[in-house]
Amino acid sequence: MKNELVFQIERDEDALVATCHEPEMATQGGNLDELIAMIRDLIQCRFEADDDRRHWPIRLHFVDDPVLALQPA
Repeated sequence: MKNELVFQIERDEDALVATCHEPEMATQGGNLDELIAMIRDLIQCRFEADDDRRHWPIRLHFVDDPVLALQPA
């Protein structure tokens, strides 16, 4: 297992939802800045002060990444 926390980011009706599956946890925010703050707060609340996971990098994986196609010449 990599030493990072991976959150899948999806758009819900009027919010961005971040879900981590290992360990299981989730949060949401109205925009990307709010979501990032909520993820940081979630990690601070979820793990004890001496837990190394508090210092792991946080990777955001956007489920609906834009896909580009080349235009025909």
